[in-house]
Amino acid sequence: MIERRLTITADHATHSYEAGWAGEAVFFVQVEGDHPDLSVQAQISPDGLHWVDRGDPRVIAAGEKIAAIELTNFGGWLRLAFSGATQQQPATVLVHLALKG
Repeated sequence: MIERRLTITADHATHSYEAGWAGEAVFFVQVEGDHPDLSVQAQISPDGLHWVDRGDPRVIAAGEKIAAIELTNFGGWLRLAFSGATQQQPATVLVHLALKG
């Protein structure tokens, strides 16, 4: 698990995860309770310090509770960047990462 019941109130990036050995990755994003529309962007990095967006952002609509974001050919490091949550409309998320070699 990358994030566990994290309350987001502004733009946020998850902890990074080194996954250079894997060939496939799936992020599972669960949202608990009421939340605004959230934009979730997969990001990749060669070194865990410098990040670039990978693919199109996924929108988790206010009524949705779970989404899956699949990646292949991603290099060394992975994370997700969230936007859309505010102090007035926070979101509580759980992020799981499944990797295959």
